[in-house]
Amino acid sequence: MSRRLVSRILDLIFPPLCPICGESSGTDGCLCENCLSKYANEQKELCPVCRKTAGECTCGIAGVSRTFLGGRRIVSLAFYHPRANGGERITERLIRKFKKRYDRSLTDMFAREISGKLLTLMKSSEEAPSEWAVTFPPRSTENKRKYGFDQGEAAAGSISRYTGIPLIKTLKRAGGDEQKELGRKGREMNSWSLKLARRADVRGRKIILFDDIITTGATVRAASDLLVGAGAECVFPVCIARVRKETGIKEK
Repeated sequence: MSRRLVSRILDLIFPPLCPICGESSGTDGCLCENCLSKYANEQKELCPVCRKTAGECTCGIAGVSRTFLGGRRIVSLAFYHPRANGGERITERLIRKFKKRYDRSLTDMFAREISGKLLTLMKSSEEAPSEWAVTFPPRSTENKRKYGFDQGEAAAGSISRYTGIPLIKTLKRAGGDEQKELGRKGREMNSWSLKLARRADVRGRKIILFDDIITTGATVRAASDLLVGAGAECVFPVCIARVRKETGIKEK
């Protein structure tokens, strides 16, 4: 009996439940119809500066992403609201679950969405997925030990499976603290804990860089600098969500 058939039988016996409300999940195997609808609406949120969605908005991206793919500088599914603790927003609640406990269906849901957008951009740019590689900034050793997994590695692996883009491990952590506990200056300093992994060969490669949340962009910027410095041709960031720019002038 195949693994897929076993999974379908188990789903019939023990229907998967929505991680947000506990109701029976929809066809995506993760969110129920009600929560999925709310999540889809959050993805339509517009930047207050440029009036574009998270994936189209370039406010605050200058210096974080220097690569264009299909006319975009980033793939982001939604905007992130750091202070939405305990609120009704689905995006922040999903990301907290994604970071704290490994959930295959949730990881795959995010990966499917990101992969679909990536493949669309690559097709419009006439880019072959096989000519790219996907990588991720690893979780700190302390938090990997605490939670038992690396959410970035899990998501990057799923993106690789859905797109056919090879997964490579290029970065490592030398200490560092949990990003969510740090302010802007602390995030900048913490990004210095990223190092190029031993035997990581990125010379001439085009890199997709996954990070779950882009807040100040310090991690993505540091990782990109390391990869380009090691010879990568370009680095294109993808994320689940990014903090939106509340005030200021649109950066180009």
